[in-house]
Formats: sequence, structure tokens, C-alpha cells
Amino acid sequence: MKNCLLLLAVVAVVVMMSAPAHAQYLFLDVNGDGKNSANPLYNNPPIEADALTSAVTSIDIYLVTDQNRDGTAATCSTGETFQINSYEFILQQTGFGGSVTYGAWTDNMGYTNGGVLCGDNVTCQGAGDIWVGKYKFTYDPPGRYKLGSLAVTVTGMPKIDFSPTSTLHPLAETAFGSSCSGSRGDHTIRLGEDFCCPDGSAAPVPVTSTTWGKIKMAYK
Repeated sequence: MKNCLLLLAVVAVVVMMSAPAHAQYLFLDVNGDGKNSANPLYNNPPIEADALTSAVTSIDIYLVTDQNRDGTAATCSTGETFQINSYEFILQQTGFGGSVTYGAWTDNMGYTNGGVLCGDNVTCQGAGDIWVGKYKFTYDPPGRYKLGSLAVTVTGMPKIDFSPTSTLHPLAETAFGSSCSGSRGDHTIRLGEDFCCPDGSAAPVPVTSTTWGKIKMAYK
């Protein structure tokens, strides 16, 4: 019995240590309104869907360091604030109704150093993935940030999402550098470990073979 209780206690500790904090909010904005239509916080009343079409030539990436997806305050377990001095993210094609060709990344944070370990050190891409990252040595205050904009060429109606890992490089991840020490104690707040639930592009809505559907396709 004692051995069983000890095993349960160890399992409980491991689960507590490995569970993400469900803090921070990372999202993609397709239409320039600074919101993502998948989030009920922004989508009541309904807003334009953040769906990729051939008319989309650029997407914006936002990170809220001090709030959760539902707008509640994010808290650091070691008491620091969620200042930020670096970002990196992986976008991955998850829908096969089309394709996305990734272009140049335009940083909006004023960060001057490339933070990825392949490609040109700012972007690295292949097999439907792109890894983007930049950093600086001083912190910006906690808050909501437009990290930058990514040029894209879209065919069909694909879907892309954020991913915690990529085959592009063993160290590729979606994360940001922070004054909060994070679950590994290295001042890096990671998707899948320290926060969850980012919002990518909206799932495409199939166009039916009705007259109205044909008209819509003619103007894509």
C-alpha cells in the first residue's frame, strides 16, 4: 500500500511539473483587424473569418504575453512579470485544400538579431513549415504585441497552425524569451509546456456547386 501511495504521489508531481500553464495568447491575423475569429473573446459579435484565400498576401502574428486566450491575467509561478526580449514561432500547413508559399518576414518589434538555427537565421522553411525568430538583449514590458508580418502566396484554401516543433531543426520551437523563468528555468516560455491554445488560420469553408458558389469562385 505504501509503495502504491508513493507511486501515485510521484505521478502527481510529474503531472503538475509537466502540465502547461495555459498562459499567454499567440494568434494569427489574416485580414488586418488585429483579432482571430476562432477566439470567442473577439468573435462576439461575429467577425470576418481569418481564412486563407488567394487574395491574402500577408499575415500578421500577435503575442499577448500577460493574458490568457480568454483575457484573464497570466501569472508566472516564480513571481516575475512576462516581459519579452525574443520570439520564435513555427507555422505548419495542416489543411490540404491548397498550399502556402512563405515569403519575407517583416519584424515589428525592432529586434535586430536572427534567432533561428537554419536558413538565413531569421526564417527557415521547408516541407510546409516555416520557423521565424528574432531577439534583443533588453526586455520590453508585458503586453500585447504585433510581432510582425509574413508575406505569403496562397493557392486554393489551405489552413496553417502554430506548432511546438518542426522537422526543420531539432531545436525549432514556438516560444518567447521572458523575465519569467518558465517551466525549465531558462527564461523561455514555450508552447506546449508553459502555454497552449494558439489560434491559426480558419478552416476553409468548401464552396458548393450551387450557382452562388460558382459566382464566388469566379471572383477569387
